[in-house]
Amino acid sequence: MSPPVPRVDPVTGEKYYTSEDAMNLLPKDYEEWIYSNKTEHVDEVRLYASKFWNIVLTKSPPFLPLTRFYCACIGLVLWFPCEYLFHRFLFHLPVTGRNSQKFHLFLHGIHHLAPKDLWHVFSPVHELGVQALAVGLFFWLIGLPDPVATMSGLLLNYMRYDSIHYCIHAYTPKQLSKIPFIGNYLKQCAIHHRTHHFVNPKKHFTISSVSSLVD
Repeated sequence: MSPPVPRVDPVTGEKYYTSEDAMNLLPKDYEEWIYSNKTEHVDEVRLYASKFWNIVLTKSPPFLPLTRFYCACIGLVLWFPCEYLFHRFLFHLPVTGRNSQKFHLFLHGIHHLAPKDLWHVFSPVHELGVQALAVGLFFWLIGLPDPVATMSGLLLNYMRYDSIHYCIHAYTPKQLSKIPFIGNYLKQCAIHHRTHHFVNPKKHFTISSVSSLVD
């Protein structure tokens, strides 16, 4: 079978192939066509007849990967204030009635009543999902260039945070101090968080970091 001939856009004069050009070939012919030095290169490959869907589903502006990287970094940094604000004002919201009491018990009270229950250290999937959707919607509403990348950075740091939180409740500060490279850091986080649990629950709201600025 002869290889496809480039098509020409009558408006722009750009040469292009379509998905039909590729899929009409047999697998062996297709692979030879794709990798052959004799194949004429074109300006673009149009997988969809609609120009709109061809752009939305197959293209990414050259600057977008860099934008995504920056947005992911913003998400990583944003985790630190989120960690404090969520713990301080959501998980420790004032209990003013039966409804807020039930909400607090479900959201965070269980963890304070049973701090050694390692099955409740990580947020349940549905609880985390609601929080992530709320934050993601906020990012979208304020017009961030790439809310998904920002959420990815935020959730990546969340996984770091919750892993540290688990270690704090599963092991003693002395045990954590023996971990190579990060032992002293984990020990300080453990002492800090244990003070929140067992000495003064109205202070020390950061968990994966020890901050004198807010705690």
